[in-house]
Amino acid sequence: MSEFGYAGANAEPTGWLVNSRWWLNAGLAALIAALALVLVFKPGHHKAPVVPALTTLSAGQIGHIRLLRPGQPEIDLVKSGGRWIMTAPRRARANRFRIEELLHLATARIVTHFTVPAADLGRYGLAKPDAVVWLDDEKISFGGPHPLDPDHYALYRGQVYVVPDHYDNAAIAPLSGFFSTRLIENRGKLVAIRLPRLSLARKPDGSWKVTPADSKLSTDRINTFVDDWRYAQALSVSPYSGKPVIARARFTFASSPVKAARGHSVAAAPGKRVLVLGIVERKPELIFYRKDEGLEYHLPADMASQLLELKPH
Repeated sequence: MSEFGYAGANAEPTGWLVNSRWWLNAGLAALIAALALVLVFKPGHHKAPVVPALTTLSAGQIGHIRLLRPGQPEIDLVKSGGRWIMTAPRRARANRFRIEELLHLATARIVTHFTVPAADLGRYGLAKPDAVVWLDDEKISFGGPHPLDPDHYALYRGQVYVVPDHYDNAAIAPLSGFFSTRLIENRGKLVAIRLPRLSLARKPDGSWKVTPADSKLSTDRINTFVDDWRYAQALSVSPYSGKPVIARARFTFASSPVKAARGHSVAAAPGKRVLVLGIVERKPELIFYRKDEGLEYHLPADMASQLLELKPH
């Protein structure tokens, strides 16, 4: 202590200063605890009730979809080997995106629904539905549009639901909308491509041999060309028109190993599968014909140079 009674620089804090700091820390701790409680309990906010799914089905367990629309052929879609196949009115590969839209209907959580006497179903367009969809054995009927929202009425197990418009669009889509737009499916290993003016064969090391040979073609360019075929999709698909085939594209697939239990691969039965696409038109659009499905696949005319000609970039 100096002669004037002030503490030096190294002196202990006085009692009142210690108490002030303690109260400050305690206050901060209380404030933090209060904020934590607000974040956890959110006073004034109530959790919205959980809306149950429309059906008790899960998308993955559904194996059969059936659609009935007035004046149109009945559509039957069956899941086989992990893929969806149309079995009626013709056998063809199904459009998986259209299938997914219908499968999601099973687990849709729809808030607005109410009971309507059978005599009043006509007010909602449900006396004569625009479409009836069966997901396995669950029947869902689609009626008229909602007067105020871009939604539609649907009938399921005696209840009228107000469902988003995209479900109705999927249910009433034309038959052509249920065909897969992929030219070729990736089933098995693609080992050879034979086109009108060139052919490609996969070598044991995985690279491709091109005939006629062109030293200017890079490996990347060749692989891109093969991928263009593997992922090519049509703009539209329609039943075969009967036009004559002017050329053909032939694809050879080797059997793929089969996945057994615990993820082990088992060699598939030896053999190859050949897919032939007929070319029926190159202009004003490029059209391929799949005889196995009886369908035409329509692409822009400029896709002919991308799919039928292999040139260096």
